[in-house]
Amino acid sequence: MAAKINILFAAVSTAVLLMLGCATAVNKKGESPMYLATFSLDDSTTVDVLVSLRQDDLVFMNGKERVLMRSVSGGGYSVPVFGGALVGEWMGEGDERIWRGDWVDSLRIKEYRVPLEIAPIKNKIARGGNEENSVWDTDLGKLKMVQKGDSIAATFLTSTGDYRYQAGEINPETSRFKIGNFDGVHLFSFEGTIKQDSIVNGVFKSGTHYTTNWSGVRSTTNRVDWSAIQEWNPQSNVFIEGVNSGGEREVWTRERLRESGYKVLVVDVMGTWCPNCMDEARLLTELCEDYPEMIVVSMAFERSVGEEALERIADFKEEMRLPWEVLLGGTANKRIADSTLSFMGGVKSFPTTAFIPVEGDPVIHSGFSGPATGGSYEEEVVFFRNTIESLIRESR
Repeated sequence: MAAKINILFAAVSTAVLLMLGCATAVNKKGESPMYLATFSLDDSTTVDVLVSLRQDDLVFMNGKERVLMRSVSGGGYSVPVFGGALVGEWMGEGDERIWRGDWVDSLRIKEYRVPLEIAPIKNKIARGGNEENSVWDTDLGKLKMVQKGDSIAATFLTSTGDYRYQAGEINPETSRFKIGNFDGVHLFSFEGTIKQDSIVNGVFKSGTHYTTNWSGVRSTTNRVDWSAIQEWNPQSNVFIEGVNSGGEREVWTRERLRESGYKVLVVDVMGTWCPNCMDEARLLTELCEDYPEMIVVSMAFERSVGEEALERIADFKEEMRLPWEVLLGGTANKRIADSTLSFMGGVKSFPTTAFIPVEGDPVIHSGFSGPATGGSYEEEVVFFRNTIESLIRESR
C-alpha cells in the first residue's frame, strides 16, 4: 500500500529539539518553568522527559505530543486515557522544589511501579548546529532521526504501527545516543552508538519488564517491505459480536447495516491500553463528522475482564469523547481477536480496521502509523478517506 511506502518524519521545531538535548535552553522571563522527569528503569538506565507546569498540572512533552497529567489530592497526578497515576509529593520550596514518587500503571494485573523524580532544569546552554536527517533499517523497524546539535528527535515505524514520538540526546564525542518517551502507558528507552553507517550496541528497554539488544544500518531509501492491506476471509460471514456498555450482547451483520441506513460500517479492533489505537480513534472521530453515511463500532480486547473491563472501556470512551459504541470483544490476545472476527483474515496487530460496505468486499487495514511518522500518517489519512468515499459511492 502506498501509505506504507514513504516515511516522512514529523517536523519538530528547533526550540523543542534544543530543549530535549542535554544542553537545554533556559526559559525566558515570564515563561512556565521547565522540569525534567527522570524515570529510573534500573541502576544504570533512566528515561528523561521534558515537563512544564500548567498551574497545578504537569505537561509531559514528547516531541510535538503533549500529555496533560492533572493534579489530584495528596500531591499526585492522574494519567489521562490509560489510567494509572503519578503517586508522590513535592519537596522543598519555590523554584528549588522537587517531586519524588512513582509512576503506577493501572493496566497491568500486578502492581507496576517505576521510580520517578521531577526536578527543575537550570543553567543549561543551548547548542545549535545544522539539522541532520538520517534513516536506518533496524531490528526494531525503520528508524528516522532528526539531529540538531546534541539533540535528537526520532521515531520507529513497524508493520503494526510506530513507536510514536522519541526524543533525547547524543554524545558528540562517542556518538552514543539515548532517546525515549512516556506516553502514559509505555515508557521506552533506546540507546545505541553510531559507527559510520551502522548503529551498534543498541539496547531497547520497555519499562522495567523488558530488555533486548538491537542494531541497524544506514538506509538509502524510505521504502518499507510490508503492506498494511490484507485479504479478508470470504468463507466467513461478516459477523461482529461483543458486549456493550450495558453488559448486553450486541451483534453487527450486513443485514443490520442495511437496516440501519448507513452505507459503511468501520470496525475498529483495538485496546484501551494501545497508544496507536488511541491515535487511530482520534482520526476516526474527525472522519465521523465528515462522513455521516459511515458508522463506527470499536471492538476492544482488554487486559482485564468482566465488569472491570467494561468500566475501563467506559472511561476510555469518555476520555476520548468517542461518539460510537465500544464493545468488549475479549481479552487482549491476537488469537482471540482473530477467532472472534474470523472474516478479517487474521488480526495481526492492534489496531486492525475493517471497512465494510453494504455490499461487496470489505477492506482490511492492519496497524496504524500515527502522527509521529509525519508523511506516513498523512498517507494513512488519505487512505482512510479514499476508502470510505469509494465504498459510500459504490453503496449508493
